[in-house]
Amino acid sequence: MRDFNFRNDTKLLFRNDIRETVSEITKGHKVMLVYGSGSIKQNGCHEDITRTLVDSGIPFIEYGGSSREFEKIEQGIRLAKTNEVTMIIGAGGASVMDSAKLMAFGFYHEPDLWDYVKGKPSYGLKRLPLALIPTYPSSGSENGLGAVTVDSRNGDFGTAYGIPADYAILCPRYSLTLDKEMTTYTGLVTLVQLSACVLGDRNRMSYDAGISYIRNVLEATKTLQNNPDDLNARGIIMLGASLSTSSRIGIGKEDNFAYDIYELEFLPEKLFGSSYRRSLTSVFPLFLKVMGKHHAEDVRKYYADAFGFDSSIEESTRKLIGLFSDFGVEMCYEGEISRKQVDDIPCQTELSKDEIFEIMNALIRK
Repeated sequence: MRDFNFRNDTKLLFRNDIRETVSEITKGHKVMLVYGSGSIKQNGCHEDITRTLVDSGIPFIEYGGSSREFEKIEQGIRLAKTNEVTMIIGAGGASVMDSAKLMAFGFYHEPDLWDYVKGKPSYGLKRLPLALIPTYPSSGSENGLGAVTVDSRNGDFGTAYGIPADYAILCPRYSLTLDKEMTTYTGLVTLVQLSACVLGDRNRMSYDAGISYIRNVLEATKTLQNNPDDLNARGIIMLGASLSTSSRIGIGKEDNFAYDIYELEFLPEKLFGSSYRRSLTSVFPLFLKVMGKHHAEDVRKYYADAFGFDSSIEESTRKLIGLFSDFGVEMCYEGEISRKQVDDIPCQTELSKDEIFEIMNALIRK
């Protein structure tokens, strides 16, 4: 068995009602509540947090409109310092949670923050206490170490690795306000992210656990098609997203080829203006088809174990595209692309430029 680490930085708290937990973890702090466009006011999360803080006598300030934009993160850090904040709560989707991580870390490392975004080690360094509450489950940012940011002022972007939250509070009812399409994507994106961990895992226990997570997330996604109010199904997807960024699966990987999906998903974002969720979902089956030329045994085993597909990789890929399409998500894009357009986008993967173009070209509706 290979060496591996079981990471336990973040306490994962699954709650149907977060109020008592929020009161407990914020005791003795001055809190800055970080959120995005305001969806947390629609789903009830904002009221639950603020009312709890008021009732518990916890001083707090709010920072709405946050995003992965580095300029917004810098503004949040300055606000936290000016108000002598001692704890941050980030509530929302991946963008908000990533920004909250960088604010908590940047509170003590603001002058060098961009260096950490570009690869300077940050794990174990001082930061503000941090709690994250996902209201759009799928990214797993609440339980992961990464924090993505972009700086539109100069067109640069990067990911700081090594910034865990102290608490991840999972409450399925906050996702009830998502429409059918968005709810479907929470399941499919979680499935893909779990799959990236499972593919190539040589540890029997973590591989089998990962396959179980994938099957349960798939079944929960199906359940929500007809019963969107099923909180058990929403809870499974929410937990699956957190597990996809934990150290509980993928611990026996000897080759990280499956993580190349995150390099490739960025291309449709640039080529077609796609969202992350649509890009990741549409690229994944084609990624498996092409990557199967290099890792045939791993891909065939994954298809058989996760979905019961026992045919060729090409046929299994068609079945997976059909499965995703049956959920009503769009698997193709309109328009045309050139080889130069694709080649000009940085993409760190073991696949050749010909193979990358093959995947992108196959996404075009014929």
